[in-house]
Amino acid sequence: MTPTSAVRTLQLTVLAVLAGMVMTGCGSSMSTTGPSSTGLSGSGAVISGRVNLTGGAAASVASTPATPERAPDTASAFANGSGGLTVTVVGTGMSTTIDSGGTFTLNNVPAGTVQLHFQGRGADAMLTISGIAADDRLQIAVTLNGRDARLDSQQRMSGGNGVDVNGRIDSINTVARTLQVAGNTVIVQPSTTIRHGARSFSFADLRVGDHVIVKGSRNGVNVTATEIKVNRGGGEDDDDDDGDDDNQSEVRGTVSLLIGTCPGLTFTVAGTRVVTNAVTRFEEGACSTLRNEMRVEVEGIRRNDGSLLATEVEREL
Repeated sequence: MTPTSAVRTLQLTVLAVLAGMVMTGCGSSMSTTGPSSTGLSGSGAVISGRVNLTGGAAASVASTPATPERAPDTASAFANGSGGLTVTVVGTGMSTTIDSGGTFTLNNVPAGTVQLHFQGRGADAMLTISGIAADDRLQIAVTLNGRDARLDSQQRMSGGNGVDVNGRIDSINTVARTLQVAGNTVIVQPSTTIRHGARSFSFADLRVGDHVIVKGSRNGVNVTATEIKVNRGGGEDDDDDDGDDDNQSEVRGTVSLLIGTCPGLTFTVAGTRVVTNAVTRFEEGACSTLRNEMRVEVEGIRRNDGSLLATEVEREL
């Protein structure tokens, strides 16, 4: 081999090595900068809402006609835009601006108990919602007045056509046996269970203005009720033995950290510590059948330490 040929061979070898290094480097670069699914997809509850402003917060907003649910000085529409009013899920990066119609939607809200923080337009208020499951779809109506946020109504859907409606009775049709609750027509069948605490009610016992929690199934714009729980907290004729309903609370979710012996159990549901005793009612299963990972709905009295003294534990089948 001549000296010239040897030089050319060496040059070709070097070029080949360099080309291989470039290809390897390109492959590594593509690997580290390619798309990742982390954080791009999520699952959780959806909370959509309508915000009403009252008091000083509503002063610069065009008022809407009064309804049985809303005082004349309350505005549900923002005439000149939302004015920077936002709602944030406390402890997360989730936040959205309330639109010119006073509505908002929060996606992928974590299960459990969440706090919504409303800020802007003269309002700086917190609202706590408990018992949220990952597949829940919640529709709420909130009235803001300075540092106060009042939950006017709540509608909860959890897959299929099952629905919970939480609000006040706006009107009653005694002939059709229907109620208007939070914008829903509720059909009350003869087989529908109606109760106030431990006391059974009839359809005739229901009154306009009663706060109710309706459980049932949706069919178009109608809700066929399977159960109606009446809450008249603070009413002048509220003389049942459940105590003051203003402290009543409800959580839904799966049981965890279950300890104790019936009837005195302690467990956690949706981040809330639940305690049972001898007067706790167990529906769709006895106390002894309660197990971790079982999905339940708990109704009870909220205590000063944040725990819930259960008046009823219902297994969700």
